[in-house]
Amino acid sequence: MTLKELFEKYCAMSEWGYVCNGHCVELTPASEEEIKAFRTICDKYGVEQKIVAELEEYYRQNNNFFDYFRCDEESLFEWWDDDQKCIWFGCVDDNSFIYDANTHKYAIGEAGSNDFGEYDTFMEMLEAYLKYGYELGANC
Repeated sequence: MTLKELFEKYCAMSEWGYVCNGHCVELTPASEEEIKAFRTICDKYGVEQKIVAELEEYYRQNNNFFDYFRCDEESLFEWWDDDQKCIWFGCVDDNSFIYDANTHKYAIGEAGSNDFGEYDTFMEMLEAYLKYGYELGANC
């Protein structure tokens, strides 16, 4: 499923973009130059190629996560150090969205925890979040 199909399945469309958990999101793809910069940053931090490829696929469809970091911003790696190796996509309300290289899972939760859930792929994580908003009636 493409990102657009996922948003169309769970989110209403408004004049400002897709409505997701009370937030409006426009899908704006990254340029090839931004993707190249993303690869360079991932190489610097030693991100495994499988994850780089998966995230490139996402960024080719949308170059941010709920108006957080663009793919060429090193802020994605703010939570990456010797002990904690997390790519931080951003926050929506009280939830943080990360990839944890130590557990090889994507997660949603408060301040990097996984109390909302752990997922094997980026799209599974995003779908869980969008479906949750849909079921609450917050995506209209």
